Amino acid sequence: MGLVSELRRRNVFRMAVLYAVAAWLVMQVADVLIDLAKLPDWIGTTTLWLLAVGFPISLIFSWFYELTPEGISLERDVDSAKSITHVTGRRLDFLVISILCAAVILFAYDKWWDAGPSEKSIAVLPLVNRSAAVEDIYFADGIQDDILTHLSKLSGLDKVISRSSTERYRGTDKSIQQIGEELGVASILEGGVQRVGDRVRINMQLIDALTDKHIWAETYDKELTAKNLFAIQSEISREVVQSLQAVLTAEDTEQLDRLPTTNLAAYEEFMRGRQEMAKRTPDALEAAQSHFETAIELDPEYALAYVGLADTFALSATYTKVRSADTLDSRRAAIEKALQLDPRSGEAYAALGLLRHSEGNLDEAESHFQKSIELSPNYATAYHWYANLLRRDYARREEGLVNLRKALSLDPSAPILASRLSNQLRMLGRVEEAKLVLLDGVRRNPQFHGFHDQMSWLLRKQGRIAEALVWMNEAARLNPSTFTYRVNECELLVDLDDPAEAKLCADKLRQDFPKKGKAFIVHLESGIYFLSGDPQGAEDYVESVATDTSDRTLMFVRGSVHLWNGSWRKARKYYEAAKLRFYTDEEVVVAPRELDHALAVALSLRDGDDWSEHARHIAGSALATMESMHRTRGIGYRNLDAIAHIVRGDREKAIAALREAVDSGWRMFWWDLRTPAFDTEWLGPEWTSLIAELEADIAEQREWYKEHKDDALY
Repeated sequence: MGLVSELRRRNVFRMAVLYAVAAWLVMQVADVLIDLAKLPDWIGTTTLWLLAVGFPISLIFSWFYELTPEGISLERDVDSAKSITHVTGRRLDFLVISILCAAVILFAYDKWWDAGPSEKSIAVLPLVNRSAAVEDIYFADGIQDDILTHLSKLSGLDKVISRSSTERYRGTDKSIQQIGEELGVASILEGGVQRVGDRVRINMQLIDALTDKHIWAETYDKELTAKNLFAIQSEISREVVQSLQAVLTAEDTEQLDRLPTTNLAAYEEFMRGRQEMAKRTPDALEAAQSHFETAIELDPEYALAYVGLADTFALSATYTKVRSADTLDSRRAAIEKALQLDPRSGEAYAALGLLRHSEGNLDEAESHFQKSIELSPNYATAYHWYANLLRRDYARREEGLVNLRKALSLDPSAPILASRLSNQLRMLGRVEEAKLVLLDGVRRNPQFHGFHDQMSWLLRKQGRIAEALVWMNEAARLNPSTFTYRVNECELLVDLDDPAEAKLCADKLRQDFPKKGKAFIVHLESGIYFLSGDPQGAEDYVESVATDTSDRTLMFVRGSVHLWNGSWRKARKYYEAAKLRFYTDEEVVVAPRELDHALAVALSLRDGDDWSEHARHIAGSALATMESMHRTRGIGYRNLDAIAHIVRGDREKAIAALREAVDSGWRMFWWDLRTPAFDTEWLGPEWTSLIAELEADIAEQREWYKEHKDDALY
């Protein structure tokens, strides 16, 4: 009997079909459950891996074993006259048919049956300004903001869409059903505001987004005072909760009854401040600070105004030339005052979490973010900032992704959240998914600089330096006050091996940001000296400018410049000043984020022509950490395994590692391999050939950039 016939007789083909169909069904069910239960994405990947492992096992089992009336037996022990493989084959056929029927049902469910949004989900559309004065649109927007603030604090509501995502529906001709479907909510609150003299008229209606039927409507006509205004907003929130059949807890009631301010002028200043802050430009943030400070002057007991001021200071460190360290005291004072006035302010706890994150106190930051989410479960900003914290921990990035998706579900049109989502996906190695998020973001909002920044990083990780620079140029053009964009432009010019252009870039950077990012600029300009073939000039430069011994980052950069030049003892001196722990820790365990520091220390522990036993121990621990990482995805260990093998004295492994790094697309900071830190005579011609290969590739990319840097991106 031939092999194919024997495979057919033993039902191996049937088993393959059955397993494949069943595995497909399991994956579909897993996808549905992951979405419904909001389970971590890694569960799907693990399930697929286990199913793949099981496939060959099932075929081997089918070949060696047979089902008999007495049970499962080895095939060689079964008398051919008593074999019932034909009966088993028919049973397998019935199983395949049954599973296919189940698959059809699941397909129909997935395609045509949708549970839809939660009944307790809502979006508040921009309120129509029905006043004669055009400037009263700020007043109407402020009322919308306050209603959203009220609703976002209520634990009985599952989803309250942020204002930035409803703003695009201002004056829209889309139907309520369309808006509800796009935002993923079951109900829409809309209305208008009219202010005439000392009276205000507010009409509101709550609409079922699925049927377009009115659930509730009311008109309020009262004397315009802060007390009346907040009473109306609280009443609207209560009516929404009652209409959606949500539970209003005692804490919720207390929140609704609290008056943020009794000063109408302070309220209007606060509203204008929040609207300016949302623009995230230097001029708008300066205006926001002024409005919040005026609100506080008018009402020193206005807790939310202090929160707004703290958030403005924090955002200024990202979107303007202000240094983060220069904002800490002002933020701390504003947040302490806000919490003193309102100890249950979820917004204040989110601001406190961000402050602790900036200070490096990560445990306290996490605790405050969790408190913020507990107090304001629909406050998208808290989930966003919490996700930023979690992404620092390599093991908790999936958890961070869950929080980021939650933030995006509450504020689906916020470009900063889509940008952060792409970054998180890239860090998790899901590069193509990250690219799709970015391209969709650019299509929706081509003026948002964050998309260009993230695309540049994605391309840079793939070794496409010239293309990355084109995208970073656009990010810097759209927001020239963002220090990191400008630094990245200069770094990419260094990676393109263009010291002249990099020097011009660095000079302009230092001119535009005289008080910011000292360590970054020193690192950049030192690299330019090395590119220009002047390593001693780099040492002299860093000794003259990097004099602040209290700045640990600057001390690390200073040590690295000496390291690149082969001055091991000087490098050790400054690494010890930077308080790098690897000098004293005998039981070295290197975390993924510590690889650069660990191997810098290892290289600095050179004694004559060799490295110490402790240096080799550090390198071995670093290599063990790299085993669970990807070379270019996520944090990525880039070419660091090659450096670790050099420290351990294994030239062949070092060359093989560099070969793999070059082939993988790694190009970031490739030029430091040309510095005196690396003994090319010992490493030999193969190493030198790889460096030449990198130089040739970079030269080709540099020419491409000169020809295409002014081309339109889209």
